[in-house]
Amino acid sequence: MSTHILLLLLAGIALMGTFMLPGLLRKQILSLPIIYVTFGFAVFSLPIDLPLMNPEDARFDRQLMEYITEFIVIISLAGTGLKMKRDPGWKTWSTGIYLLAIAMPLTILAVAGLGWWWVGLAPASAILLGAVLAPTDPVLAANVQVGPPQDDSSEDEVRFGLTLEAGLNDGLAFPFVYLAIAIVSATDISDAVLTWAWWDFGYRIIVGTVCGWAMGKSLAWLFAKFEAKMTEREDTEIEEGFFILAATLLTYSLTEIVEGYGFLAVFVAAVISGRTSGAKVETRQQSYEAIDQVEQAVLGIFLIAFGGITATGGLADLTWEGALLGLAILLIIRPLSGMIAFIPSKLPFLERLAISYFGIRGVGSLYYLAYAHNSEYFPEIDAVWSIVNFTMLVSIFLHGLSVKPFLSYVDRRMGREKEAE
Repeated sequence: MSTHILLLLLAGIALMGTFMLPGLLRKQILSLPIIYVTFGFAVFSLPIDLPLMNPEDARFDRQLMEYITEFIVIISLAGTGLKMKRDPGWKTWSTGIYLLAIAMPLTILAVAGLGWWWVGLAPASAILLGAVLAPTDPVLAANVQVGPPQDDSSEDEVRFGLTLEAGLNDGLAFPFVYLAIAIVSATDISDAVLTWAWWDFGYRIIVGTVCGWAMGKSLAWLFAKFEAKMTEREDTEIEEGFFILAATLLTYSLTEIVEGYGFLAVFVAAVISGRTSGAKVETRQQSYEAIDQVEQAVLGIFLIAFGGITATGGLADLTWEGALLGLAILLIIRPLSGMIAFIPSKLPFLERLAISYFGIRGVGSLYYLAYAHNSEYFPEIDAVWSIVNFTMLVSIFLHGLSVKPFLSYVDRRMGREKEAE
């Protein structure tokens, strides 16, 4: 059997699993990512002729990793934005803002410091490690997020806060990736940091937000103009799927052309379009379902490939110091940073703990690392790859196995038994 037939077989299995497994796993402790990664690890461990993916050393593989993960995150952010049911504001969004404004910078600082002091990374590589492992992943964190647009159950602060954080922190972590890139290639550190502050941290965030708002308003208006004509045809759902996918890619690419943060713009545009006066919940639901299907199809194939990466050298440069740092990120640094962030909050302790614990690391981290590695050469970059791969792998199993029992316990304690069922 030829290699490409084997790859097509794996893709078919991944897509069939996307169709069958969600219903089978609805009341089970296992999650889709756990099954896909385990399957990929097992298959690529077999003595069969499968192509190896080596993003650490092979530039083509690294570029492929960058583009695939970029697409998955873009699609995921659009779906996350469409699920947001609260209008932006301090009172409504404060839970997520605490995570973004306090927990994420603390996490970056702690990981970078330990990466430099404990693991022995160069300063730029340590900052890069902190930046790529700080964001809560919008892709793999779907199980701890709010429900789809038509879900009329009340939104608890745990799921809402994690949803908002996952939607915004990918764009807001990017400046710190650029900080690492600026430092590693700088001849004058002070000048590089100053440029980074006004350009990467200032201009790009503002432009990403403004572009997202403008595209959200414009695309909502455009869709409303054509909605009446669409309802006259039988293939309305297909057209809505095309529209949301096109709108997402247009928002991202146009924002990147003017050098704003495309991830930030996509999420903001999805939120604004969904909160625009006259936007129908049914339309948002159909758009969400269409884009979610695209995301799940590509994600399943990618997670099998990630399992293959871990089986064929993705952890080769992992030291015990790096492994301990990865565990510390998930079990100490993120939870502690989250608890510190919620000191001003009036949330119950149990909800603060749940939000702080579920800092799921995933696809976004791999994108940032591939992007940075394709941009500049970083000292000890192979060690950084291994730590990120290890942290993502542990997060998939740790959070994947604990999400249902932990959130069910939180729901029961907070008086949400009916919703938890």
